Amino acid sequence: MNNSTIEELKLLILSKKKVLIISHYNPDGDAIGSSFGLANYLELNNIESHVYNKHKVPEYLSFLSIKNFHNSLETIPNDIDLYIALDLNDLERSGDQMMEYLKNKIYEKNETLIVLDHHENNKIESGHFMIDTSASSTGIIIYRILSKFEKKIDTKTATCLLTTIITDTSSFKNSNSNIESFKVSSNLFQLGADLQLINKNIFKLGNIKKLKLRNKIHSTLLFVEDLKLAICYATNDFYSDTATSKEDSEGIPNGLIFYDDVEIGIFIREIGDDKWKISTRTNNYIDLSIFAGIFGGGGHKNASGFSFDGKLENLIDKIIETLKK
Repeated sequence: MNNSTIEELKLLILSKKKVLIISHYNPDGDAIGSSFGLANYLELNNIESHVYNKHKVPEYLSFLSIKNFHNSLETIPNDIDLYIALDLNDLERSGDQMMEYLKNKIYEKNETLIVLDHHENNKIESGHFMIDTSASSTGIIIYRILSKFEKKIDTKTATCLLTTIITDTSSFKNSNSNIESFKVSSNLFQLGADLQLINKNIFKLGNIKKLKLRNKIHSTLLFVEDLKLAICYATNDFYSDTATSKEDSEGIPNGLIFYDDVEIGIFIREIGDDKWKISTRTNNYIDLSIFAGIFGGGGHKNASGFSFDGKLENLIDKIIETLKK
């Protein structure tokens, strides 16, 4: 796999008329901000753009919007002539239905795919790639490309792209914050990105139900001192008892690593009977992409995740045992 040049990607995109943009399920600020920012800008360039995600836009990101958003394959137009996968390193991360759809389009019908991402361990076999693990967000990579187009980036696109940086760096608190992330943020701000709107929505605390949920989650805290590890979990009962949703527990692992003596924060969320989703964060303490890969997951060095089938107590034991090794 070799990265395409920005000029190659620019010419390829401008040669197309109808684009489908796909990001990973359970979308975060980078997935939504990148998808919506790119779609909005391409529409300004008279390229009809559609965005697909298996899941709905999280409430805290609902201030971002586009014209054509799909949760179902049935509503996607038949005459798409370019597919762009954002913020994912494996087609499986788009969901089972979209994965099969893309495999048919890309591998069997040889249609055109662009992959823009900043995760390690890419598993996508064919396409035009721009992957840079040093980029603090996929939105940074999109900015690099769009800044070479003739049409100026508008305020709506700038707000979407700045959202990707603010969320993936936790407002520049994470170790992936680098010189480029500050420079691009400054440029986007000058282009009219609405930082006040972003902060108002991204960092609002929400209603009292969210506080009750987080109190339940934090009451499960397990601290393993020799590993500098803090683990919390949430069962489905936590959400039903507090009338909340999974969105209300966003950011739990990020919050753990800002306490003294904690270098690894892990949040475990029940997603079914003996099925769990695990999110991990660190302050550049270990390479979490390697750790998550042992469990069949992946992500960044400082932020990764995976799924697990089995009993919660077995999962916690395996996490601790694996980290000790």
